[in-house]
Amino acid sequence: MTSAGARVGDLSLRAAAMTAGLGLLLMAVTAPMAEFLVFPDLIDKDPKTTIENITSNKGLFASGIFALLSTYMADIVVAWALYILLVPASASLSLLTMLFRLIYTAMALAALFNYVEVYGILDTPNIAAIVGGEQLNAAIYFRMNAYQRDWGFSLIVFGIHLVLLGVLVIRSTYIPSLFGIGLVIAGLAYVTYMVGLYYLPSVDLGFLFVAFLLEPVFMLWLLLFGWRLKEPSPSE
Repeated sequence: MTSAGARVGDLSLRAAAMTAGLGLLLMAVTAPMAEFLVFPDLIDKDPKTTIENITSNKGLFASGIFALLSTYMADIVVAWALYILLVPASASLSLLTMLFRLIYTAMALAALFNYVEVYGILDTPNIAAIVGGEQLNAAIYFRMNAYQRDWGFSLIVFGIHLVLLGVLVIRSTYIPSLFGIGLVIAGLAYVTYMVGLYYLPSVDLGFLFVAFLLEPVFMLWLLLFGWRLKEPSPSE
């Protein structure tokens, strides 16, 4: 096991911690912007209204798509940075943890293509006349709901990532174990909530949302204290 100040390749653990923290901070801005500021103004329970909203606000809809794209690109950087940060705890487990986050990101990006398809469909001239109004409504309704469904399913993989990440933090000697415990709890909450939607649809698991806040707490530690990780001395 190497020291907490060790370098992995040409990146120090201090730089890895700050990179991961800044990546998570970017995601904390772009994802809510899309989910709470952009899409709620466009998406309606009525497919026809949704089509009208998106058609008249294509720029806003595209902004939401690119905000989510930025989120998942940042996810890749965070996966890489966390891998480097936690290699001293366990190289093999750190690699596995990174792979789970990358798999989650790939699944989320695949889900995002549903929104891209909606944009492409509605950007096609005279599309309603070509496919018919009812068919267009059905296609848009399916695609818009498919993103949330597919992305939600990917959170099971993300939850497993958080559990593994928490175990790594607990095993490390340079990050407080309390944050690792919090990450494990958050990961189990994600898995429980999403699996529960399939097997316990009548049970209200909304209380688990509180556990989701434990991940941003780790982000704050990375931003506030990650830069304090000591660099190795020349003798190391």
